[in-house]
Amino acid sequence: MAERRSSSLTMRAALVNAGAAAATLLLFAFLVSVVAAPVGIADPGARMAFWGRLVLWPALVLFAMAGGVMLARALGRAFNPIEDPESRLQRVSQRVLANSVEQTLIFVPALAALVATLPLPDLGVPVVATWLFVIGRLLFWGGYLVHPFARAPGMAMTLSVNLVVLGWALLRALA
Repeated sequence: MAERRSSSLTMRAALVNAGAAAATLLLFAFLVSVVAAPVGIADPGARMAFWGRLVLWPALVLFAMAGGVMLARALGRAFNPIEDPESRLQRVSQRVLANSVEQTLIFVPALAALVATLPLPDLGVPVVATWLFVIGRLLFWGGYLVHPFARAPGMAMTLSVNLVVLGWALLRALA
C-alpha cells in the first residue's frame, strides 16, 4: 500500500513538474515576443552594466532567503546549529537557500554569456529570463514552506529558465 502511494505521489510530482516546465516555456516564448529590447547597450561596458542590473534581482532573492534562515533560527529553539534540534521551518529555509545558491550559480554566469553574445534586438530575452528565474525561486520557496511537493512548480520553472539560458548561451558561443 505504501509503495503504491509513493508511486502515485511520484507520478503526480512528475506531472506537475512537466506541466510547470511546459507553462514556463510557453510563457517565456510569449514574453520574449512582447518585451522590447533595452536601448543604448551596444558597447561591452553598457552590456556589463545591463547584466549587473539584471543579476541584482536574484541576489536580492538570495539575501531575503538568508534572512529567512536567520529569522527561522531566531524564532526556533535551535540557536546553536550544531547541537540544538532544528525546527521544520529552519530546515526548509536552509534547504531553500542552499538550492537557490546552486541554481543562481548556474543562472548568473550563463546570463552573462547570453548578454555578451546576443544581438541587440534580442536583449529582451535576458530580461524575461531574469524575471522568470526570480519568480521561479519565489514559487519554490513558498511552495516548500507549504509542502515539499508544492515546491515542484518553482523548481520546474527555475530549471526550465536555466536550460533555456544555458542552451541559448551555448549556441551563441558555438556560432
